Amino acid sequence: MYVIQVESTSMAYYVLQNYSGKCIRYADLDNNSLKVHMAFDLPGVEPGSDLESLFKAVGFITVQWGFAEQSLDLMMANIFHSFDRDQLLKKRPRDLESKVKLLRKCFTKIPELQQFVTESEGLLKRFLTIGKKRNDLIHGAIANISAVEGAFKFLKVDVSPNEQHSIRVVYLRDEEWTEFRRELIRLGAEGNSLAKSVEKSVNPK
Repeated sequence: MYVIQVESTSMAYYVLQNYSGKCIRYADLDNNSLKVHMAFDLPGVEPGSDLESLFKAVGFITVQWGFAEQSLDLMMANIFHSFDRDQLLKKRPRDLESKVKLLRKCFTKIPELQQFVTESEGLLKRFLTIGKKRNDLIHGAIANISAVEGAFKFLKVDVSPNEQHSIRVVYLRDEEWTEFRRELIRLGAEGNSLAKSVEKSVNPK
């Protein structure tokens, strides 16, 4: 629910008229606060169903991974801003493996960043491990919308180095979900903590 401060009922009407509100369920005015209730319903998805659990899990993975990986982008942005003339920094990385590879080089070879070598190594390795699982689930296609023996099955199409296509089966298992979820949260917290430390190191106040 969003709360927007307004001065009058007429202003509330103006806000609603200019609000891109295809997903607004309803709104009310209470003590000069316009309360906009958002409806992100999924028609046909029964509450408590396997399909709802699937959407919640994949949605969580998407949102939490975005928060976690952004910490790598913030590190890269600060490093490029501070050491843009360094020979290591020829091209800004876009995919996860390229970001991890370049960060490792920066932490190893740029004297001002060598203090982060030990802290970053284990973290970056975990990013690659969890990132592979995340990519398989996000870029794979669901094969069964009901859990079978506590697992959702995804099909992932790969292209090998010799340009051949192959299909892999990937599972999201109930038994591994708790630890996977916790690791995503830890990556977000630890990644952003390291990003702040790097920022303070290269931009001391």
